[in-house]
Amino acid sequence: MLLVWLLLIFILCTIISLAFCGLARVLFPKFRSGEHKPGTHRADLLAGGREIKTIELPLVGGPAFTLAIVCTGVFAGYLLHFTHDQWTLLLLGLGTTAGYMIVGFVDDWHKVYSKEGLSERTKFGGLFLVSMAAAALYFFLLASGRESYSPYKDIPVLGSLLCPTHTVQLTCAVSSGVSYFGWLIFLMLMTGFTGTITSLSVDFSDGLDGLAGGLVFSTAIAFAIIVIGIINGEHSGGLVLEVLSLLCAASVLGYLPWNWPSAWAARRGTAKRRAKIYMGDSGALALGGILAMIAIFSRQELLLFLVGGAFVLEGLSALVSARVMTPFFRKRLQLLRFVSSKEFVPHTEFPLPFLATPLHHHFDLLGWDRRRLVYAAWALGACFALLGVSTTIAPFVWQRYLGRILILILGWGVWSSGSWSKRYFVGKYPFEKTRRRRRLALYYGYPYQLMGINLFHRVEVIEANEDVIETPAEELALWQRMNIYDARAMLGLYCYRAGYFPAALAQWMSIPNRNRVLRPEIARLSNEVENRLALEKQETQPMRRDEILRQPPILEGNLPPADLPNPYEPIHRDENLDNDPPDNWPLPAASFSATEEEEDARNPTAKLQSNHHKGEGNGEASASEPAHQFLVLGTSSTQVQSSTAHTTRSNWLTRLLRPSTKK
Repeated sequence: MLLVWLLLIFILCTIISLAFCGLARVLFPKFRSGEHKPGTHRADLLAGGREIKTIELPLVGGPAFTLAIVCTGVFAGYLLHFTHDQWTLLLLGLGTTAGYMIVGFVDDWHKVYSKEGLSERTKFGGLFLVSMAAAALYFFLLASGRESYSPYKDIPVLGSLLCPTHTVQLTCAVSSGVSYFGWLIFLMLMTGFTGTITSLSVDFSDGLDGLAGGLVFSTAIAFAIIVIGIINGEHSGGLVLEVLSLLCAASVLGYLPWNWPSAWAARRGTAKRRAKIYMGDSGALALGGILAMIAIFSRQELLLFLVGGAFVLEGLSALVSARVMTPFFRKRLQLLRFVSSKEFVPHTEFPLPFLATPLHHHFDLLGWDRRRLVYAAWALGACFALLGVSTTIAPFVWQRYLGRILILILGWGVWSSGSWSKRYFVGKYPFEKTRRRRRLALYYGYPYQLMGINLFHRVEVIEANEDVIETPAEELALWQRMNIYDARAMLGLYCYRAGYFPAALAQWMSIPNRNRVLRPEIARLSNEVENRLALEKQETQPMRRDEILRQPPILEGNLPPADLPNPYEPIHRDENLDNDPPDNWPLPAASFSATEEEEDARNPTAKLQSNHHKGEGNGEASASEPAHQFLVLGTSSTQVQSSTAHTTRSNWLTRLLRPSTKK
């Protein structure tokens, strides 16, 4: 019967959360962030009258589902006839969740009306105070709060301060003396850091639609399964913790339909956005806080870092990359290739583990479809949760240790994927020898195949082919890993040699200005290209660069890095020329007889056909991914149509008389 009531509470909280989120969207549609956060590439944006505001959503999800948690929690207390201690624990958990939500709501309020959120120190201090207050109330109001427990009481030096007598039992009651105050201080500090770090990690993960919600759901369900084992007469708080876990999962389940992930992006708004509201800092901090309280009250705070491994990776990536390595490299690291330059060296040139932090922004910058990225993160969070649960319910000790080892291996694999995917290289496509001239392409990853599996991903293919490589040194430079800026500079040089001058400019201008000034040879070649383009246009004055390239709208606001000008994404046809080039645009002459497939492959406006190279690709999932788009430079739409029509008319006889070159 208890399971039926718990299921009823779960369903009720889901419905209330769904309704409250929809109601909040209707009542407060203008509660939208106006915050402007400096990003990795935002300092490189050109000033001018082309700025537009990004579309922000109402920050009302957090208060709505927090209110649903509180209301349903109080109803559950009456429905299950909680005792005095159970009511105390329930109200303590709900009150702490509301406290975290208030800190986040103040931050959201400042974003909406002051255009800037709370400072990092202020937010950290507020969360830390709420956590310590919860620990103090837990210590003084409940007898279970005045019990030190393993593994802390078994630590040689610390144990003497937390437990008055040595005991083999898992818990040790403290009533007076040094252990009384020692456990109080330790509990407050542990709760303070655990609650603050957990809530901030959930806040860090709330960077894409639906990402944080799905991760919290799997973590809360995992704790609901774990807590079932302590629902008994000896631990009266077990039922309360089960209710809190189900409330956390149900509230997120009701919120997710209003924040469902999609492939929509501010700079690539072709996909329909399904999200209608944000949870905001109020929701992210509240969810992180309730997870931390469930873990601490159940004495499973160490398990929280295993079950919530996805949050650990998100928070750790931001801490290590942005707060530790970048300041250290800024003061202590010297890049020898730029030692003679007087220009400022941006941190994007440093050997950091990720392109951007938190971790999900790294893969977003790589051009991953956001919907699939969120689904993959959900699957990863579910794996961490499943392995975390297995470490508690496994009957044998070796099975529990195996689960922990698998969690560490999984976390290390995700972490190391940053260094694997942040390096690029220029190679040939297809990489196997063919009868036609192979094009040059941009890849990221490792230039290897392992048991037939590509350890790389193709980003884009340019018009220039392998004939533009002039020296053995340039041939050796192919397939060598480098950063994206050197790869773009190399591709621009090869497009310049092949005569695709707009393509060369597109490659060079995709490099942020701060990184481009460190490579002065780009400025010399780009000026020469501009002069050549001006002569082709028969103009007496050199054309301005912003007249040659179509500049995308400059977006500002609280945007992910990938929604800003992104050098890691492929260059698309709608980002090239405002005006079509002249009809007599010089194209490289073909030095060989081409079949229909070869003509299509060399056509600057045609997508690369993969039918006759099936199996030589890199495993891209669908054509919706931007990595499947090609550079389209130097040919007008009229030329494309006429060329396509001519090819269709002239090659039907070729196909009939000439044998196919397919292999």
